[in-house]
Amino acid sequence: MNAHTTRRGFLRGTGAWLGAAALGLRAAEQNFRTVSIIHTTDLHGHIVPTRNYDGVENLGGFARCATRIREWRHLFPHSLLVDLGDVWQGTPESHLNQGKLMMRMFNLLDYDAWTLGNHDFDWGRAVLEANLALSKSPVLTGNIAVDGKAPGTLAGAWKNVRPWTMVDAGGFRIALVGLVTPGLPYWLAPETLGGVTVEHPLASLRKSVAEAREAGADAVVVMGHMGFRPRDDFANPLREILGEVAGVDAYLGGHSHQNQPLWKTGNVFCSQAGYHGIHLGRLDLTFDIESRKLIGRDAITELMGSDIAQDPAVIELAEPDLKTTAAQLARKVATVKSIIRSGGQGNPLATLFCECFADALQRDGKPVDGVYHGTFRTGDLQPGDLTVADCWKLIPYENLLVTAELDAAALLEILKDERQLRGSDRILWPFDLRVSNTGEILRFTRHGEPVDMAARFSIACNSYDAQSGGRSMMKLRELVSRPDAKRRTTVVDTRGALIDGLLRRGEIG
Repeated sequence: MNAHTTRRGFLRGTGAWLGAAALGLRAAEQNFRTVSIIHTTDLHGHIVPTRNYDGVENLGGFARCATRIREWRHLFPHSLLVDLGDVWQGTPESHLNQGKLMMRMFNLLDYDAWTLGNHDFDWGRAVLEANLALSKSPVLTGNIAVDGKAPGTLAGAWKNVRPWTMVDAGGFRIALVGLVTPGLPYWLAPETLGGVTVEHPLASLRKSVAEAREAGADAVVVMGHMGFRPRDDFANPLREILGEVAGVDAYLGGHSHQNQPLWKTGNVFCSQAGYHGIHLGRLDLTFDIESRKLIGRDAITELMGSDIAQDPAVIELAEPDLKTTAAQLARKVATVKSIIRSGGQGNPLATLFCECFADALQRDGKPVDGVYHGTFRTGDLQPGDLTVADCWKLIPYENLLVTAELDAAALLEILKDERQLRGSDRILWPFDLRVSNTGEILRFTRHGEPVDMAARFSIACNSYDAQSGGRSMMKLRELVSRPDAKRRTTVVDTRGALIDGLLRRGEIG
């Protein structure tokens, strides 16, 4: 037999082997099935491309996510679509319609479920209830109570809020369990939460997983508005709860704005898809069809860059609000004559904020003796025209002003605590405290005059700080919550007060 004949025989044998392998692969594919769970999180009302925290432009936005969601659904027919919370707060176009646009987006894309985030409560209970009523999909959040009643027993706008749900995908029963961060009361005032209370997620998770397994779930996926941190903290107790509760197969996270495609906590596969639609996530669960056992888990996140087109249906739906807000944002509010520094001696930018807030409270019939506030580290104000869009960058959150009556000793405690806060540039305007290296008070004045230590003062701060600023200002929370402080949450919002103050001034700096 010559070499040519041998080669031909080898090729015939190879072809037969490849054909058998292909048949075997197709047979194997018939024995297994993959269910894909596509997930978004922390959209914060971002529909069109935005920038990331490193300043890179033209990234993300829900319109790009929608394009890839449609493509993935075609590629992976056994799929579910979920969101992990913080849906609407964060952009002017979403603020314009109080979040309703984002709910229409979720309905357009047929979300299977979503979870409440802490910022979904920012605009108060009435706004939240209006959006819950619009949602066509279940809202999975088990560790809250509404007027003392648990999810799954609620009526009205809350009837669709439940701890968990069972969804069929590819013939498999997937239990989706929802939780929200327990940090809510450290950011939001009771008036804002409006009768909604939050519990530590452990008990709710344990109960939901047990019920789901009893109901015959083939897999349990937890959707939590809690996210990746190097270590657990008060708002993100993931290792604690996932380590305590058996029976969880995968965890999809949010809240911490981290892009973490895949990590493990014990035996639980975890994934988190960033923020503002800059990444889109997909969790793949592979089952043995005959035994119905979960035999494979994997997860990815994909960058929503400029190579991904914006979904035409999403843009058409959003266009009227985008045009309206673009016109509003372009409006001039003041002219900056010379640079206004942020931070440093006296913190001129924070002083401007405080003066505007005090003026607004005065016009609202709630005069104060001082304001405790800082900037959001947006940098100095440069000379030139200042627009509404600039004000959104200066104050990105919708906080109300809170007033409280405090004595001079309490003010000293606040100022001393402020100096321990890393990265904070808050000031107590128009007070000035000078302390020696040994802690001795060298000067404590208001408008340059010594403070009467027997006097009481009406002080304003924003509602976030009054609740402790995420447990960074527990002393302030304690002081303003004392009965003799007569704490009041006003209707004056900080961004609105700044815009009005700038319009009244015309020129600053």
